[in-house]
Amino acid sequence: MAILSAPPPIASNPWRLLPRSLFVVPVLVVPLLVHSVAAGDTSSVEMLLPPHVAVAWREDPRPAADAPAGVEVPQGRRGTRRSQRRSTRRRPPLDEMPNEAVPVRPPLRDQRPAAEFFPVAPSEDSTATAVATDTTLASPVPAAADATGITTHRDQPYGRPGSGQPTYARQRFDLYLPAGCNAGGMPLVVWIHGDTWRDGSKADCPVAWLASEGYAVASIGYRLSDTAVFPAQLDDCRAAIAEIERNAEVWGIDRDRVAVAGSGAGGHLAALVGLTGQPAAAGATSADQAGDTVFPRIAAVCTVAAPTSLTTLGTEHDRPGSPASRLVGGPLPEFREAAQRASPMAYVSVDDPPVLILHGATDGTVPAKPAVEFAESLKAANVDTTLVILPTVGHRLGLDLGAAGGQALISFLDRVLGPGIRPDRVPLP
Repeated sequence: MAILSAPPPIASNPWRLLPRSLFVVPVLVVPLLVHSVAAGDTSSVEMLLPPHVAVAWREDPRPAADAPAGVEVPQGRRGTRRSQRRSTRRRPPLDEMPNEAVPVRPPLRDQRPAAEFFPVAPSEDSTATAVATDTTLASPVPAAADATGITTHRDQPYGRPGSGQPTYARQRFDLYLPAGCNAGGMPLVVWIHGDTWRDGSKADCPVAWLASEGYAVASIGYRLSDTAVFPAQLDDCRAAIAEIERNAEVWGIDRDRVAVAGSGAGGHLAALVGLTGQPAAAGATSADQAGDTVFPRIAAVCTVAAPTSLTTLGTEHDRPGSPASRLVGGPLPEFREAAQRASPMAYVSVDDPPVLILHGATDGTVPAKPAVEFAESLKAANVDTTLVILPTVGHRLGLDLGAAGGQALISFLDRVLGPGIRPDRVPLP
C-alpha cells in the first residue's frame, strides 16, 4: 500500500484545523475561574496556571505592596466625582477611627552596622555591649585649691584597670571638696553631664559652686553613644558613684546623703540611676551589688531639661541619626523595646527617692509636657516630687546660685539631704 503525501488543504476557516479537545477545556475551566474569583479562593486558579504566572484580579484585597514584582493590581472602577465626594463625606474623622493593636516587629539586629562601629569585648561588670575602644587614659591630677579654697581632685579612675578588661578614658571623675572640711559626713551631689549622649565632658560642671555651700560635688564621665550603646552609660554612672561611696571615709562623704543630678542626657541618666537602684540593706557599708550590676545608694534625684520617655520623643527623634536612636543602637520605632528599657518613666515605683524636676516652659528640644507627665507619675506613686517649670526659659537653664534654677536646687538639697557642712569662711592670705 502506498502512502501518498500531499499538502494539507487550505480551509476557509482555520479554526477547523484545531482538535476538538481544545474547545472542551475552556468550557470546563472558565466556570471554575469565575466561581473561585467570586469566592476569593485562588487556590484552584493557581493550580491550573504555570508557576511563573501571578494571579491578580479586579477588587484584589491584597495591598499593592504585597503583589509580585511586575504585577499591577487593578484598583477597580473610579466612579464619578459626585460619588467620590459623597464617599469622602461619609468617612469618619481620623481621630474617631478604631485603633488596632499591631504587634511590633522584633528588631533585625541588636547592634549597629559594622560599617559604622567596631565591636570589642565588653567589661566583665557591664550589661552593655561595647562597640568601640577608648583607651587614651589620663593620669590623675594632684589635688589643688582655687581662690575660694575649694579642693579639686581631677581625673580619678573608677573602672577596673587591674582586671584585664578594657579601660576607657572617660571612666574618670572630678571631685570638688569644701575648704576646711576634714571631719567628714558631707552630703554628696553627683553631676552627670549632657546635653546629648554623644557629647559633653565632666569638665563642664555648672553646680561646682555647691562645694562653697558645704556639699561635696563629683562630676563623672561616661562612655558616649559613639563608643558604646545603652546601658553602658548607666553602668558607668553606677560604677563611678559606687567607687566614690566605696572610699567615702577617704573623701569625708556621708554614704546616706548622696544625690545625683544632670542636664539633658545627664538628667536622663541621673533619673535612671536613682529610679532603677535597689535600696541598700540596713547597716551596709558599701554599695549594693546584684550579680555584675552595682547599685549605689541614692537619696535624691534632680533632672534638668531631661527626656524621661524615649518612646514618645516625637518623629524628629525617630530617625536613625538622632541622639536617642544612637543611644539604643538603632531607630527608636524599630528598637522600641530597648527605648523602653532606657526610659526612666518605666521605672517609677513607691520606693523611689525624692525627685526635683527643673524644666523650661519654652524648651523646644525637650518639651515641658513630658516633664509634667513624669511628675504626675511620680506623685501617683507617692514619691516626694518637686516640679519647677520656669517661664520664658528654653532648654538652657541657669544653675548658678543667683539663678532661679540654682535656688530651687539648693533649696531642694537642703530639705532632702540636710544642709551641707558650711564652715566659717576664712579669707586666704
